[in-house]
Amino acid sequence: MEKQAKVDSPPIGERLLTLKEAAEVLRLSPRTLRVYLRRGELEGRIIGGRWRFRRAELDAFFANAARNWDFVGKHEHGK
Repeated sequence: MEKQAKVDSPPIGERLLTLKEAAEVLRLSPRTLRVYLRRGELEGRIIGGRWRFRRAELDAFFANAARNWDFVGKHEHGK
């Protein structure tokens, strides 16, 4: 039997949120959340092929977000 790697994260004490639920909490679109995930600015896990989020991670993302969020508008792609 192999030992699993020890992870220094708190146990799951609350239910995990879906991508849509996380987007609703942050009042963003799911597409925008995916951008932040790709950039590594938001923590999430893929479980069963779907994104899942802890509420604490969403709160930390919001607390650390700049006052003027930096994202590319749809007319600025490719510049």
